[in-house]
Amino acid sequence: MKRIHQITITGLLTLVFIVWLAPASLVGTVLQQASNQTWNLADAEGTLWNGHGVITGKRDKELRQVSLPPLAWKLTGLQNGGLFFQITTTGQTIGQVQIGWSGWQTNLHGLNMEAKEITPLLPGILNKGDFQGVLNVRQISAQSTWQSAGISNVEVEWLNAATSLIPQGQLGSFVLKGHTENAGVSFSITSQDGPLMISGQGSHTPQQGFQFAGELTDNAGLVGQFPGFLSDYLQPAGAPTHYALHISKLNL
Repeated sequence: MKRIHQITITGLLTLVFIVWLAPASLVGTVLQQASNQTWNLADAEGTLWNGHGVITGKRDKELRQVSLPPLAWKLTGLQNGGLFFQITTTGQTIGQVQIGWSGWQTNLHGLNMEAKEITPLLPGILNKGDFQGVLNVRQISAQSTWQSAGISNVEVEWLNAATSLIPQGQLGSFVLKGHTENAGVSFSITSQDGPLMISGQGSHTPQQGFQFAGELTDNAGLVGQFPGFLSDYLQPAGAPTHYALHISKLNL
């Protein structure tokens, strides 16, 4: 009986040791499962409990790396029945992730990146727009179970926005808020300042495509430079520089 106890204890200690040294690449496996194979982790180093890597996104069966600053995570304890991880980038804490038996949830803020770095992940002609400016991620919150897709909310400030889609590419600064649930995305956009003032709400689903309804004020004659697929959706609305913008079932 004593020998059985020794074998059991040795087996448990061995299991704990193996789990404690589990590689950081397992985080990519978790991301893939939680995001229905959309997101993954590249350049993973360290362990499941203390490591770092780069988030990658997949679109149209092509893996395209989002050039975010390397994200690092560290297990800091237990909270509300789940494992609690601190998330940092370039030495600065930007939020936390909690993982439990039923699923996971995250809350991130203060992540900055160049707009051009995420352009390859945009759909259709948008990924050829050479978008510029700084994206200030004010908030990312998401939660999901292991069995189904979850919901997420994002709030981003796009400062000094510009694009190569038009000759005079300076657009201004905007606040974008998005919500995803199941296979659908809804969002709003509000201008802060600049030559192009836009406000409105939109959505995208596989069935309905891209839709948007809002208003646009052109303070610098940019509308005349818009590519055809955009200018076709503008209708004059009173003042010479004011337009109604309505996009319905656009397949990006």
